[in-house]
Amino acid sequence: MLENIKHPTTRNGKATFNLILRAAEMLFLENGYHKTTVADITHKAGVAAGTFYLYFPSKISLYQHLLLDISHTIRKEIASKIKDKTSRRDKEKEGIKAFLEYAIKNPHMYNIIWESFYIDRALFREYYESFSKRYVKGLQAAQAEGEVDDIDLEIVSYVLMGITNFVGLKLILDLGDEPKSVDSVVETIIRILDHGLFQKNA
Repeated sequence: MLENIKHPTTRNGKATFNLILRAAEMLFLENGYHKTTVADITHKAGVAAGTFYLYFPSKISLYQHLLLDISHTIRKEIASKIKDKTSRRDKEKEGIKAFLEYAIKNPHMYNIIWESFYIDRALFREYYESFSKRYVKGLQAAQAEGEVDDIDLEIVSYVLMGITNFVGLKLILDLGDEPKSVDSVVETIIRILDHGLFQKNA
């Protein structure tokens, strides 16, 4: 359960709040959640030690906030790119592209998301289950229109999330080494989704 966080209302308060968040992101990336203390975060943010507790009841509450913020941001990024698309195929294509582009610009998201598996497995499970449920809802509408096969849509949602997660990770790891273009990668993924992986006469 997400602990109560006090969101600032003043400009200075918002600036301090964001300083703490960005400092925590950097430290979680560099040292991991467990090796990062509240004192480390406030020192990195350049704020007084007690300032942290004006907004966050605990370190885990800050972490949960970061995780939830990433989830909301990814969903907004994808929603903005697919809003004018009518077919499920086109929505999938643009959604995959939006996720990959976000991942390249925000590689720290993998640390925040996947470390939750070791911090609190319920958080990790909830993160992906919430994405799956939204995915399934869209797939059900497409299935009703005959765009998607009669198949277990929950499993489909995890297959699609798995593709985007690991392809995104691959693109991040390849940065600086003549990485493949996002467009070419998306075309390969869509080709697989369009035609399947195995030859029919195999």
